[in-house]
Amino acid sequence: MPDLVVTLLISALAIQFPIGIFMYLDAKRLDLKNPELYWLGVIVPAGGFAVVLYYLSERKTLPKNEPETT
Repeated sequence: MPDLVVTLLISALAIQFPIGIFMYLDAKRLDLKNPELYWLGVIVPAGGFAVVLYYLSERKTLPKNEPETT
């Protein structure tokens, strides 16, 4: 049984890692605030898939970086 759990966790990370990289790059391309937070949320083994669904459904309305004013 422990071997199955380890295998499932490694499989989940193997799936979520490339998705997290894609989401980080997409968030940077869209100039979103804190794009690294989406990356970190995705690589969490149990909750990462929920973050992916949230990001995909809300990506056009997520907060953007404010232009710097001097």
